[in-house]
Amino acid sequence: MKKIFSFRIFLLLPAFILLLSAGTEQKNPFPELERYKLKNGLEVIFADYGNLPVTSISFFINVGKKSETPGQQGLSSLTANALGLGSDKYNRIDLGREIFRTGARLSSSSNENFTLLSGEFLNRDIDKGMDILSSVLLHPVFPQQDIDEQRGYEISQNKPSKMDIGDLADEYGNYFAYGIAHPLGRHYYAAQYLKLTNTQIKEFYNFNYTPGNTKLVVSGKTDHAQMKLLIEKYFGAWTAAYGEVNGASYEIPAIKTKEYAFVQKDSSKQACLQWYKKAPAAGSKDVAAFMLANDVFSDHLGKEIREKDGFTYGIYSTFRESQNDEMYRSKTQIRNEVMFATMAAFDKVLNDFYTNGATEVELKKFKTMLKVSINNREEPADVAALINPWVYRDYSKRQQILAEIDAVDIPALNKAIKKYFTPDCYKLIIAGDASLLNDQLTKIPKLQKLEWSVIEKDQ
Repeated sequence: MKKIFSFRIFLLLPAFILLLSAGTEQKNPFPELERYKLKNGLEVIFADYGNLPVTSISFFINVGKKSETPGQQGLSSLTANALGLGSDKYNRIDLGREIFRTGARLSSSSNENFTLLSGEFLNRDIDKGMDILSSVLLHPVFPQQDIDEQRGYEISQNKPSKMDIGDLADEYGNYFAYGIAHPLGRHYYAAQYLKLTNTQIKEFYNFNYTPGNTKLVVSGKTDHAQMKLLIEKYFGAWTAAYGEVNGASYEIPAIKTKEYAFVQKDSSKQACLQWYKKAPAAGSKDVAAFMLANDVFSDHLGKEIREKDGFTYGIYSTFRESQNDEMYRSKTQIRNEVMFATMAAFDKVLNDFYTNGATEVELKKFKTMLKVSINNREEPADVAALINPWVYRDYSKRQQILAEIDAVDIPALNKAIKKYFTPDCYKLIIAGDASLLNDQLTKIPKLQKLEWSVIEKDQ
């Protein structure tokens, strides 16, 4: 169902956040790196950024939804979030107090491809920060009562009958796009989720949370010599119970025709439409041109379907390169009565975009906007996210992304459009109330009607 709530403690003082933003402005968001490895295999990457005495510490762990075997749906997020429920040294209350006392940040979350545990500390508190992080990462206790409470909350809030129509489209759309045999197409459901035990959580943790499966990015204005001593002190003795690198990989299913599916949202006065199409993998030679093409396409959707047709307050095409799930999604919520008309309008925009391509004016505009979005790194943690060594495995190529964007010309942009914006194939998930949409639904060829229980399988 919805993505499981991620553990976060953000307690930096507002005044300090303003100073931090002002003190880290730089033109180059891709600094030169210093790399080395501990004897246990933990790779450490220093990425200096900013002028304030702050250090951001980001542990990128090569585990996520991709690592869940059938019946383990939700286990990667449950494990990541449980890190914040206490360790052998700090229970949940003590952990909150220490973060508050030092005015720091601490968070842990998991997505399709990786888990991120991060902390941000004033340099004067960095020893305490490393102590907290090592305790949370290396010695979690996974308290049964707290985990049960969290799991119960998630189940109660994420029933299909209670979900926001957009979230409903997300979850059943992923099922439709990837298939239930694919880790990104499976979703947790109450009967399965409640069966996950603390023993499973601990085994999942022990197998995947290893030094060889983790990369540490240290960003900010950091004393390298001091940090190296602290990293060795707190993480040098970290060992792996089941091996060093335990990553998982998968292939993305092909989309060869137009396919349609519907999921019921009782009494909804709106319908939600979400289209799925194939996108390039992170780091691909196509990424720069594709990102520009997708931005232009999103603009076309807005101008035609929002502004000209007046069918919606917003329609966007989004691409999440950092999650590396190799899909881009176009999404909107519209009045029930214009659902089918919006589908037809989308097809027209897609066909026109494929046929006519983009203009020089559009290319120039969206080049500027895309470069600004990449350059606009306000904090050291933002730089760590740009570096993410599990998603962007070739940093020398990653450093060239701005140059690659600059190098995209109209022929290259239109080539990407011809490759990724084909009008004859996509998967469309529709969420809404069938009783109010029936006349329009009957016009859709080979429409699959998905019962809520369709995700209650573990293949």
